Amino acid sequence: MPILSRMLYYDIKRRVKDGFFIGYNLIFPLVMIFLLGYLTSESYGTEFTGYHYYTVVMLPFCVAMAMITAAYAGKEDAYRKTALRLLFSPVTKAQIVLAKLLSCTIVISLCNIMVLSSASLIIRLPIWGAFFPVILLLTIETFATCAIGLFIGLGMKNFIIVKNILNIPICAGGILAGSFYPIGTLNPKLNTVLHLSPLTWINKSIFLYVFDHAPSLLWKTAGICLAVGIIFTGLAVKFFKREEYSHGDLPGFDQ
Repeated sequence: MPILSRMLYYDIKRRVKDGFFIGYNLIFPLVMIFLLGYLTSESYGTEFTGYHYYTVVMLPFCVAMAMITAAYAGKEDAYRKTALRLLFSPVTKAQIVLAKLLSCTIVISLCNIMVLSSASLIIRLPIWGAFFPVILLLTIETFATCAIGLFIGLGMKNFIIVKNILNIPICAGGILAGSFYPIGTLNPKLNTVLHLSPLTWINKSIFLYVFDHAPSLLWKTAGICLAVGIIFTGLAVKFFKREEYSHGDLPGFDQ
């Protein structure tokens, strides 16, 4: 346990000092919320505005995009030339994986809290009665997303290729979930397609909890995300081979 805590502390410091990591999970969501909210301000009423809508839907999408940064975190020691520390240090595979996973989850979750708090105060989103459950859902989504990203990243050979591949399903899921523009339909077939995106269920559960005070879907969604995160954490530990760090570089990152 002391070894894991020291590794976690070191990885959290690394995450906090990473300008790209913080900017992507703190600055980017705020910019997107206020930009898209402003552009669609005339499409909504006065009680429920575009700012309200994008505060709810943009955070889950940005959390999903964190899968890419988690994938990089999985192999960053190769890029930073610190691979020998992990190759010869008396640490287990589980400790390496958990330190990276928990550091990403903690820092991104703190960013989520700051973004949601700031946006809610500025635009007066009536979320304070549901603040803790929503943050809990976003934290569990972050855990699941980082677990998937870490599972992919620990075995990747080229960061740019992995990044480009991951961008496609994440952005497609965001479009189906209405992260960029609200999509609604009465067509049952199209509605089924929209609900193929996990982000659709996450967004829907937050809307139902905040505006309709219906918590059931949120807790079910959180439970599924937690199960997915645990499964991919186990897979990451099982299939991780620390020998892959011996290459000493991360092709594609410095392109």
